[in-house]
Amino acid sequence: MDTSAAMTMDHHRAAPSLSTEEKRRIERVARCVARDRDGGDLTEKLLLRLLGLTRNARRWGFLAPDHPLHPYYLQHKVSERCRILRPRHAAADRR
Repeated sequence: MDTSAAMTMDHHRAAPSLSTEEKRRIERVARCVARDRDGGDLTEKLLLRLLGLTRNARRWGFLAPDHPLHPYYLQHKVSERCRILRPRHAAADRR
């Protein structure tokens, strides 16, 4: 088994289950960050700064790279970014 597959398996085992509300919140933030023109870097920095100021890690902790839900957030951010960048005609051709 290659390293990435092992990491994926470990991640899925270690990730806590998410409530519908948590999933929705993470996916909304990922979508918002992915839609920024700069790739979301500035928005992500601002959100991390707010996380530090509010100390509301229970609600927004997934933004921190060392949080167990951060990979889930990244997955949705990258997925949304790819969807945005993919030409619409290419998506229509696959149907």
